[in-house]
Amino acid sequence: MGGRSFAVVVLGLLLCAAATTSTAGGSSSACPAGTKRAVIGGKVKCLKAGQRCQAKYQAAYKRAGFICVFGRLRKPAKPVQPPTPTPPPTPTPPPAPPAQPGHYHGTDSQLEVIDFDVRSDGRTVTNLTTGQINQGCTPPAHIFGGGIRANNVPVSSDGSFVVDFSFTGNFSDGTPYSGHDNITGRFSGATATGTLTSTLNFTSNGTGYSCGSGQQTWTATRTS
Repeated sequence: MGGRSFAVVVLGLLLCAAATTSTAGGSSSACPAGTKRAVIGGKVKCLKAGQRCQAKYQAAYKRAGFICVFGRLRKPAKPVQPPTPTPPPTPTPPPAPPAQPGHYHGTDSQLEVIDFDVRSDGRTVTNLTTGQINQGCTPPAHIFGGGIRANNVPVSSDGSFVVDFSFTGNFSDGTPYSGHDNITGRFSGATATGTLTSTLNFTSNGTGYSCGSGQQTWTATRTS
């Protein structure tokens, strides 16, 4: 009797072990490489792109990293990040005007006045006038008068300007003459400095005269 009981007990243990082994095998959660385990419609599935799918389980597919499109699983496209916009270059500030606008007043080395204005853009000299121009002549003689006038003289980016022109006319007695005037200038802050040269040629009583002021210097300061 004891032998039979022993056999029954052993058989029971073997059945129990077999049942345990079977259960363990059925609960395995491993999925093949390249697939992803997911519960779809209450069942464990090993998902991969290209498998058949049903749109009604779309939410479950999305949780597993897939979408169902036309009955096939796909990996959703990764959102394309827009390129970081390049900030526009900082605009280069316009260059400072080469001259300070306003009225300038000064004298030359003959102690004659020189006056002019700089327009608001800082790039144009206008209303330029000088006092009389004193000149010595060859053969020996002396003439004076005829101040220089100029308008709308451009100022270069380095602050310099030039007035240069030839002219003709007649003295009060009708004697004709010709000449050439040249003024150079350069601005530095509220001051301008430069040179002045004037020449005159004429014939009187059969004698030709060549006259000139020589190169004079001048300085003018902005007064308003």
